[in-house]
Amino acid sequence: MSLDAAIARISQIQSMIEPLNGAASANAARPVQQTTATNAPVATASAYAPNAAYPVTATTGMTSPTGVAPTSFSNVLAGTTGQLSARASGYLTPGQRTFATQLAAETGMNPQVVAAWMLAEQSGGAATSRESAGNHNWLNIGYTDSATYGASASVWSDPASAAHATAGWLKGEDTVDGYGKASAGVQSILNSAGQSPEAQVQALQRSGWASSGYPDLPGVLRMVGS
Repeated sequence: MSLDAAIARISQIQSMIEPLNGAASANAARPVQQTTATNAPVATASAYAPNAAYPVTATTGMTSPTGVAPTSFSNVLAGTTGQLSARASGYLTPGQRTFATQLAAETGMNPQVVAAWMLAEQSGGAATSRESAGNHNWLNIGYTDSATYGASASVWSDPASAAHATAGWLKGEDTVDGYGKASAGVQSILNSAGQSPEAQVQALQRSGWASSGYPDLPGVLRMVGS
């Protein structure tokens, strides 16, 4: 082969290789993203163990690749769609689930924040007993450090009506017979609606709702999956 022919052949080969190199570079710039499971087991916490009396039926999800944190996809999806995460649901009674979903829908608060708030107020055996008694005042409105007001109001007999009354009360309406309207601090909680779950928790801590200031609430939020 003459020198000119050899040079021409090399140029031809290079022109064939270059598109392949470009494709390889483009693929390297777009790494494959793995999906995570939606039905992985949930680790229990000693203070807020999932409610065995009211188990949640697990749904079939995608297989989780090795090394990928379980339940992260379902919890993120729940946060973006305004639904309770599977992890949060596992800690709640049926009445609490209905209440949490309804309250989040009426106030714009994150459902996982509502779930954490409820668990800080009532969980485990105490929640089961309250469910059995037909009392769905899951945020303990009227249960103060000095006395109890409005606990026998009829709105608490149904979780949906209880959530509706709670939403109205948070907005400053007189929806709880025998207790009166919420304080300015309590009404300010809903100013955080639409903000991050962490900002909503901070609003709860600053509101004066609990004399303790809910120091453990951020941890409970992480537990239920924000």
